Amino acid sequence: MKKFSYKEASGYLDKCLIFGIKPGLERIRKLLKLLGEPQKKTEFIHIVGSNGKTSTAVMTAVMLYGQGLRSAYHISPHINEYTERFWFCGSNITEGRFAMLFSSIYPAIERVNSMDIGGEMTQFEIISAMGFALAAQENIDVMVLEAGLGGRWDATNAADAIVAGLTGVSLEHTAILGNTINEIATEKAQVIKTHSKVATASSDEKVLKVLKDRAAETHSELFIYGKDFFIQEKQKIYLEGWKVDIKGIKDSYKGLFIPLYGNYQPVNLSLSVALSELYMEHARKRIDKKKLSGSLSAIKVPGRFEVLQREPVVIADTSHNPEGIANFVRNILENFEGKKKIIIFSVLSDKDYRTMLAGILKISDTIILTSSNTARSLPVEILEKELYKLLRPGNETGQAGPQEIYKIDTISNSLNFALKISGSDDIICITGSITNLEDIVQED
Repeated sequence: MKKFSYKEASGYLDKCLIFGIKPGLERIRKLLKLLGEPQKKTEFIHIVGSNGKTSTAVMTAVMLYGQGLRSAYHISPHINEYTERFWFCGSNITEGRFAMLFSSIYPAIERVNSMDIGGEMTQFEIISAMGFALAAQENIDVMVLEAGLGGRWDATNAADAIVAGLTGVSLEHTAILGNTINEIATEKAQVIKTHSKVATASSDEKVLKVLKDRAAETHSELFIYGKDFFIQEKQKIYLEGWKVDIKGIKDSYKGLFIPLYGNYQPVNLSLSVALSELYMEHARKRIDKKKLSGSLSAIKVPGRFEVLQREPVVIADTSHNPEGIANFVRNILENFEGKKKIIIFSVLSDKDYRTMLAGILKISDTIILTSSNTARSLPVEILEKELYKLLRPGNETGQAGPQEIYKIDTISNSLNFALKISGSDDIICITGSITNLEDIVQED
């Protein structure tokens, strides 16, 4: 067996990006069969949705580990390193363990590629298989899976989850998932398997109808935020996080502190509590409240309205679609009213960048247009042209627009410039895509 170094494994996976997105489960299922069906040796919680998946997945896995289970998560994408995608039993996978894991499945990858099942395996398919293999090799009790795209044909859906969670649904990836909320919700709901437990944070009636229909079809139980579990009280702690009281499906939990500052995080927390309760019930256990509080206090989800520094405040945010940007704008307005806001904005070319930019302009005193270190990043010239269209008389931004507009080549140069022109009481934000945060956000 060829032994890969971490650099070699990462290089191989980087090259697999050229194979793009190929919806379908035939290749991943063939690979898993060659590997001895590792996805059948662990139990899974599967999380889908347009926004909030990563935060919910991380919190759920950390909660369950705090309860004494061997838990893990597989999230995507990463910001700096592939090792960010896998966490188990308290820490991210090491580079050495990642290399060993990749090496262990590489022969099977080559065999599947030689079969020409709709082309070579994609990066996400390979990483998903690595996640399943890791769970089996490490004797994980439960792994929390974050779907990469949709649900039905996502590689993570090769596993049959005991518990499924849906954060919310917005229009995204319409060329693949469909042009309506109903169609997209239908794709995501396919992760609900027979006799499973399902919890959702969505309040959209169209989404709820899809989930109710799928739950009935699969003889599954559905639990809805605001009805079956909800936030009783929440308190924001400036630049620190939230203290939250939650009424769960099975019990109530007082004074849960999470060091995550986004205004959407209390809802993500409540969904995580519900998913943890449902899994613990399946495992014939109850949640220990003291252990729950302790496990959450050190949680970190990089790039999710993350406060990187103070004076001036610098915030890194991964919002990458109109719904995410709308949330980001609400966060800024609620937390930093009256302060000068310097927004660094870059977006991928396949996103609804016009709607996203219109939202950003509503809060920008200074805007810096830039590009991230990926070929998919929208050229700054196109972004600039769209910005000036939006600033014409009769524009849809709802205000005169930023006082200062700059165009800078890279994210890091943009941040350095923003720090030079800012005062200690100003707010600097980087948003528009997770790819913007490479080398800006670091894991502890």
